Amino acid sequence: MIDLCLLGNGGMMPLPDRPLSATLIRSGSETILFDCGENTQVNWRLSGFAFRTTSTVLLSHLHADHIAGLPGVLFQIAHSGRTESVTIYGPEHAAEIVSHLTSIVGRLPYELRVIELAGEDSLNIPAGFTLSTLALQHRMPCLGYRLDLPRAPRFDPDRATALGVPISDWSRLQRGESVNGITPDQVLGAPRRGLRVALITDTSLFDTLPAFVADSDLLICEAMYANDADTDRAQQRGHLTARQSASLATTANVRRLWLTHFSPSVENLADITTIAQQEFSTAVTGVPGLAMTLTFDDGNRESGVGAGSIGSAG
Repeated sequence: MIDLCLLGNGGMMPLPDRPLSATLIRSGSETILFDCGENTQVNWRLSGFAFRTTSTVLLSHLHADHIAGLPGVLFQIAHSGRTESVTIYGPEHAAEIVSHLTSIVGRLPYELRVIELAGEDSLNIPAGFTLSTLALQHRMPCLGYRLDLPRAPRFDPDRATALGVPISDWSRLQRGESVNGITPDQVLGAPRRGLRVALITDTSLFDTLPAFVADSDLLICEAMYANDADTDRAQQRGHLTARQSASLATTANVRRLWLTHFSPSVENLADITTIAQQEFSTAVTGVPGLAMTLTFDDGNRESGVGAGSIGSAG
């Protein structure tokens, strides 16, 4: 299961009703923060997600609207009682920039690690996620992220009993261990589909992007501009229009799409929704506090999903 909450949907600069980019992702006892615009900690406190469980921060790139909230967030984590390490992943120069930002925080009671990635990375992170990266096309080094949560094959207790495996050893087989000559493949079913979340912001379109986000249960993607008239402008500045983001979702066969990171020039977010839904009918225009839970569903595209927002009844 994966819980998600959009804390901010703004790009470039905050507006009174449009805080800057930040998204929380939680699985089990671990929380991940994707991007950290200024004042991220304010909506975080309203979200129901704990600071204490934050083990990982993913930074798309080093523009201020994606990182200026780090001092406040790291300070909140420090005062939540966390002593376990926190790891920040980001593009080149992330370590230098994070060092400058943390210089105003003071002593942290946990180890802060910064790992720089270049794209085409694949590594294991807490909560059982596989983290993959892709170099995006922006005006500075920028990373797209994909989180894959695997699902174990179904365990067949009848087969295990027939083979004489004691119940006390079933968990070993489920973990992939052999027991008294009985191998996991003798009691486990076929591989099952896991969960996938893709996080894409600050990029123009390019050929390998659809394959990277393909088959995501949720694609969280920027839609900097609403109107098709801004397509050339978006390309020049390393961004996407609402139609481009929605077309990406369709091409990549994703299950659900949240749009975010809107330009201050977009006055009416309903324009984003109208255009995006022409290409991807269920596209959702993100608002602060938009929340969802993704569950393993054996291929049912809509089961186990709930959505709401901070301050709403949902």
